[in-house]
Amino acid sequence: MILLAFSKSSTLGSIHFASKPPSLDAHLLPVELPEIISLTNSQGIDRITWDASGERLAVSYKGGDDLYRGLIAVYDVRRTPLISASLIGFIRGPGGNPKPASMTFHNKFKQGPLLSVCWSSGFCCTYPLIFRSHILP
Repeated sequence: MILLAFSKSSTLGSIHFASKPPSLDAHLLPVELPEIISLTNSQGIDRITWDASGERLAVSYKGGDDLYRGLIAVYDVRRTPLISASLIGFIRGPGGNPKPASMTFHNKFKQGPLLSVCWSSGFCCTYPLIFRSHILP
């Protein structure tokens, strides 16, 4: 399964492979992120990063109104069997009006993925996205 973003769009595409390799029989299906437009009034997706477990997705977007400009949207992702994403919340960077310049997940943290973001303000921050299932006995 592959996730991709389209230029000037708020929809992701997921490529589902219908059979095992070496077959290239695949289907391109949309993954809607309605909050990107309805909440943020943005001009589409700028960057995406997906954690190795496939459970968290971080999305930055272009433009947006004053309240949501420069934020990163974090989604809970389900793959049963098609991909669906539910908004968890937003991350705002430090400093005055920062925008995410680069972001990626570190996947070696036992409690869940760590999202590292370098902001246009010059700060680099790491945000733990801890899964409840990893901390409950």
